[in-house]
Formats: sequence, C-alpha cells, structure tokens
Amino acid sequence: MNKKLYLPFVLLLTLGMLLGACGSPAPVEEAVVTEAPVIEAPVVTEEPVALDYSALLIEFWASTPADKGYSSVKATALNEELATAAPFLVDVRETAELEANGYIEGAINLPIRTLLQNLDKLPGLDEPIVIYCASGHRGGMIMASLQMLGYTNVKNLAGGLGGWKKAELAVEMGTLPTQPVAGTAPEVDATRLANLNTFITNLPEGFSTVKPADLNVELTGTTIPFILDVRTVDEFKAGFITGAVNVNINEVPANLTQLPADKAAPIVVLCQSGHRGAIVMMYLQMMGYTNVRNLGGGMNGWINAELPVTITG
Repeated sequence: MNKKLYLPFVLLLTLGMLLGACGSPAPVEEAVVTEAPVIEAPVVTEEPVALDYSALLIEFWASTPADKGYSSVKATALNEELATAAPFLVDVRETAELEANGYIEGAINLPIRTLLQNLDKLPGLDEPIVIYCASGHRGGMIMASLQMLGYTNVKNLAGGLGGWKKAELAVEMGTLPTQPVAGTAPEVDATRLANLNTFITNLPEGFSTVKPADLNVELTGTTIPFILDVRTVDEFKAGFITGAVNVNINEVPANLTQLPADKAAPIVVLCQSGHRGAIVMMYLQMMGYTNVRNLGGGMNGWINAELPVTITG
C-alpha cells in the first residue's frame, strides 16, 4: 500500500475505534424483585362460655333465704325506708307504662331490656337498690340478674307498682322521672353479664307471663299446661290451683324429674305474688325449657280474679 494512503487509513481506523468506545452503553437488565405474599393469620372467634345455670341459681337462692323474703320488700316497708335512708329506686317498666300509671317518687327509669347495658347508671355493688315493675315479675328477674353479677343489696318490690297502689301509697303522675346519670360501671363477670343480658334483651312480648283469667281458660282446653307451684308447703295447703305440683323454690333444681320430660311442653310457674315464680321461670328457660310462663300476680292475682282455689290445710 502506498505510504501516502496508509497513514490516513490508520487514522480513520483509530478514530472509528474511539467513537465506538464512546457510544451508548449496553442496557443493563434490572432485577425483578417480587415480594412474598402476605398471609394473614386466621381470625379466631371464641364461642361464648356457657354458664352452669343450675349452679348459678343454687348459689343465688342460698343468698336469698325465705326469712329475708327471697330478696323482696313489701310496699309498706319500702315506704318507711324511703322516708329515712332511701335506697336507689329503679323502675324497669316501659316509658308508656309510667305515663299511663305513674311511678314512685325518686325512681329512675331503665326499661328491663336495657338495664344490664346500663350498669353505669346504678350505684355501687354494695349500695341498697330496690327494683320494681308492674306486678313483681320483671323486677324479680332483674333482681336475680344483678345479684348473680355481684350486687349484694338488691331487693324487688313485692307486687310491683300494683302492690304499692294497693297499699294506698303515693304515686307521681303527669311527669316522667329525671333521666339517670351515667357514672362508672362496676367490674363484673363478663361471661355472666353477656349471658344474662342475652336472656333479658330477648324476652318476648308479655315478658313470659300469663294472666290468671287466661290460665283459667287454658286449664279447660285441650292442651293443659303443667302447673308448678314453688311456694312453701304451708302456703300451698292454704290454697292452690287444682292439679298443681308443689316444689319449694329451693328444691326445684333437684326435682326437675317432676316436670314434663318434653322441654317444649307448656309449664306455668306460680308463687304468692309473682316474685319467686319469675326467678324459677327464668331458671327453667335458661335450662332449656322453651314454653315456660309465670302467673302474673301469683296466687294473689288468681284469688283477686275470684278463680277456684283448693284448700287442704
């Protein structure tokens, strides 16, 4: 090759190599990062712990002996208490009942289905409390529920507002009680509270009672209810409904075999005023009996309705 041509050729070749070296760099592939899937832990929901209702009610009955009226208070005795060291008074009827029939001065109103959700509106566990309703039935259930939650000084007004009026004691009319003030709810057994609240809030219309006149009609029908009289033997002998089976309230848990084997069979419980009957009715329903009612007003209501009574005493 001619030397004159050789030198330019070498220069061009060198320049080409330099330009190639300065060109755009080869693309670098980015590593693809994939995150591991997040596996959420399964949500574990605990089933509510079932209560031993039989043991619970036996414990309750042991704390409410007969000589203390099974934690009830008569209207005249309550009236005397209200004049001195007044207990905290709770009316568990519906607002419409207060508007129509009045209430006892100083009471607050917490309808039965809401009461256990409003423990912050009640005084402390050891403070005196008196519950009342229309006849003693609803009051009995709430009194028992509060005692099972740890309240130590709760009573039910025997005969309810009806008993109060029968004693010719004063009733407030035309206004409603002052709204209860919220405070701090006491610490109670959460399982007991949940179970009792479920029972109370699901009470049917009529609160599982039967009027004396209606029971009398049923006793002449085709499906006759089983009558369980939970009074003492002496009370029973002094006058009872024909066909009733007498089992003292404290002996009911040990004598369930005397009840119908079919837990769906109709059962009516009664006592003297409705107080003890309400407690036993509540107990039997919690034990799985599905058709249990309490006689409204108890034997007193039956007698006041001038219905037939058998006497053996």
